[in-house]
Amino acid sequence: MKKIFLLLVIIITNQTFSQNSEIIGSGTSASNMYGGVQVSAGSNSGVWIKSSSSKAKVEGSYYLFSNWGNIGSFYLIGNEGYKVPKVNFNVRFNRFEANMGNDGSKDSIFAFNSQSIKKVILGSKVFVKKQVAGKGSNYFLELIQEGDKVSLLKSYNAVISPGTVNPMTQQKMKADKIDIKTSYFVDRNGELEEIKLKKSTILKLMSDKKDEIKSFLNEHSLSFKKDPDIKEIFNYYNSII
Repeated sequence: MKKIFLLLVIIITNQTFSQNSEIIGSGTSASNMYGGVQVSAGSNSGVWIKSSSSKAKVEGSYYLFSNWGNIGSFYLIGNEGYKVPKVNFNVRFNRFEANMGNDGSKDSIFAFNSQSIKKVILGSKVFVKKQVAGKGSNYFLELIQEGDKVSLLKSYNAVISPGTVNPMTQQKMKADKIDIKTSYFVDRNGELEEIKLKKSTILKLMSDKKDEIKSFLNEHSLSFKKDPDIKEIFNYYNSII
């Protein structure tokens, strides 16, 4: 795996951004110092993103991680690999971004082009690209457990929860809040299906080994709300011959 500070072949190309983002540089003029390495984007190869301020008060963040301390390992469709420091996952746009400012400034955010990426390891999480109905073909899901029979994946979605309003004055008592919600999918023979993680659903999904799964659940105190426990169930099912 090549270890470099920035991967130019997977940077965003011709991507439409929200009005809450501002393009502050592109083409050969876009350059920055990143980890002591001079970075320049070629013609139409990338953009720099600056988060614009909003008058509305909203608590929380659209980023999955609370800081930019993770090193992202990017695996491309052509089997090339790169490591990039200070990477985070933007849940709102379902994309990976790098903070290129030496001072941690959010005015130097660089977004990567999802089309050329097939897998990203970010911290302890592994993300793979799938085609999801209503989301397109370049949608990233966290891979919780991969198996020959069935794999379990997790989706992250950002929603705004309205703040409390005083019924007398109609003034907000609390600001709106960004909440990161999760949902789960199973991949069986290349077909992706969203599921609810509960005992009845799992037993139906694993009906060909229902007795074994029931015994396994009875022997272990596992929660259907904890990823490590659910991973253990799927791992056991995939191990049954």
